[in-house]
Amino acid sequence: MQHDVRFTRETRDLPPVDGWRRIEPTGYAHTSCSCGLDTGRVPDTEATSTARTHTAA
Repeated sequence: MQHDVRFTRETRDLPPVDGWRRIEPTGYAHTSCSCGLDTGRVPDTEATSTARTHTAA
């Protein structure tokens, strides 16, 4: 089976400074795959690890 793994980091908006948009990571992420894997919202280190081990199996 071909796996198409997606890893998305969650960010939040901060107040703009001098008209510039600012964002920062929340420390959470989401990993999903075309085979049905879906971690939901988890700490980003866990989501990264899951993505790596999922495709290695």
